[in-house]
Amino acid sequence: MRFKLKQLTIVLLIIFVSCGSAKAFDYIVEAHGKRNIIKSYPISEDKKYLNFIIDGTFTDNLGNYGVWDSASILTLQNKNVINLQGYGKSTYQNNEVIYTKGFRNKQEQQSGVGNVEIVNASKSLMPLLGMKCTYAVNFYKENAYLIQKCKITEKQKKILSNISKKKE
Repeated sequence: MRFKLKQLTIVLLIIFVSCGSAKAFDYIVEAHGKRNIIKSYPISEDKKYLNFIIDGTFTDNLGNYGVWDSASILTLQNKNVINLQGYGKSTYQNNEVIYTKGFRNKQEQQSGVGNVEIVNASKSLMPLLGMKCTYAVNFYKENAYLIQKCKITEKQKKILSNISKKKE
């Protein structure tokens, strides 16, 4: 357990150091979810294919919260990620929605760093299209623990801040 916490600390440090621009606002999302493996195939002695979904909840540093889900495909070699790709949907407390595309590779199966990009959104969140973020994920059993950091503009911050003011 001590090694996993050390790994997560290093991963988070990489995220916070690697995200550029001093003028941008750091938008932080924390998410938790439950992974459900849909299909798994051994494709060779040391490679494995997995298809899984994650359903969970999230909060951000602008007072927003909601539910999210994702569907991903993963190729492992000797329990290390060769390639992971997926799409997700986040629904905010006012029922506004964003859709994301994510990926990561060349890391351990149970933890890693990847990238996510907003590819579609509800009408009022359309200015967020193309917004890119770095995330770190750690798994314990089938539970996912994520933290995501995005450098966003003042306009994007204003849009995201207004979500918490328009509760359902």
